Amino acid sequence: MKLDLFPVSVFIGNLDLKKIKLTSEMGEAFLSHTPSSFFTKNILDPESGKYLIRVIADLLKEKFQTFFTVRLTTVWRNSYKDNDFQEPHVHTNSHFSFIIYEEVNKVHTIFYNPAKYLIEATLGRNLTQFLFTPEMKKGQIIVFPSYVEHMVNRNSDQATISGNVHFEFTRDPSLGK
Repeated sequence: MKLDLFPVSVFIGNLDLKKIKLTSEMGEAFLSHTPSSFFTKNILDPESGKYLIRVIADLLKEKFQTFFTVRLTTVWRNSYKDNDFQEPHVHTNSHFSFIIYEEVNKVHTIFYNPAKYLIEATLGRNLTQFLFTPEMKKGQIIVFPSYVEHMVNRNSDQATISGNVHFEFTRDPSLGK
């Protein structure tokens, strides 16, 4: 009998890209120098923010059958144009993170099993089955726990909007989903 302990849930859904109005100033970011608005100015239209929170909350409802609130903390745009990439990383100071695929021909995002280093230390080798590359299309969002390490392989054909959210359980049904 096989039993998978402690699974990590990710949530995939569709959204209307026309409802996401994000004004961004692009610059080089991260060790990879990928064009991004992470360290620059980002202005998310208030209606876009409300829409995005609703989409994320609706996805999270699949797992959490109680009342909760979701609050956006950061939102930014990444543009992969000239063999750009994103090194492996996690998102700190947040509970969940998301990636919206604005432009995509083939997904280059790779997620790592959170126990990857423990598994490698125990078995003494890197096992590729501990990687996950989602099959995503333009106009889709993936929401994942912020502690899940991920990266983007070199590519020249992808634009994403990424961000972080805080998640909090609440007893008051008027405050959450």
